[in-house]
Amino acid sequence: MELRKGKGQNKTKVPAPVIMGEILLTLVIIRYILNFCFYLHIITDEADEIASRAFAMVFSIVMLLLIVSSVIGIASAKPSSWRKVMRTSIILLVINKARDIIGMTGVTIDDTVLIIITALTMIMMMLPSVRRFYLPPMTENPPLTRWIGYIFVMPLFKEADFEFVREGDAAAEKPSSAAPR
Repeated sequence: MELRKGKGQNKTKVPAPVIMGEILLTLVIIRYILNFCFYLHIITDEADEIASRAFAMVFSIVMLLLIVSSVIGIASAKPSSWRKVMRTSIILLVINKARDIIGMTGVTIDDTVLIIITALTMIMMMLPSVRRFYLPPMTENPPLTRWIGYIFVMPLFKEADFEFVREGDAAAEKPSSAAPR
């Protein structure tokens, strides 16, 4: 007996925008590695310079860990992985914009470029085909507002979405038009 491929959705195939998101986040990882190496390389005797470089190195390591953990799970097709990538992107946007405002520039790549890369990643993750990839089979794609709420605190699915109603129960809940006398 020969097994044939069905014409349904192939959950194992990662959408192209997800792969592009991985590549863009990898560029951000490379940037933070280069920043870390730059701050590690220069030797100085001034205490305030040593403290600022130590802070920059710790900051680079924390950001690296955050980005790497989201890139590792991006292709796992779990909704929690989608949420982790979106949360990481929001954190990157806020931090890089704050660094841009206070005048801290990147060593190798300007923060404006990182802001653009992060915004592109977020846009790609919001595409309907990408959101569909992160859903379980045979479920409807929730509206975009529910996905945006899912980034922060709302559940992606409500309990009512999985409620089963039997035909007999639905008829019993309808009020009858004839009232008893």
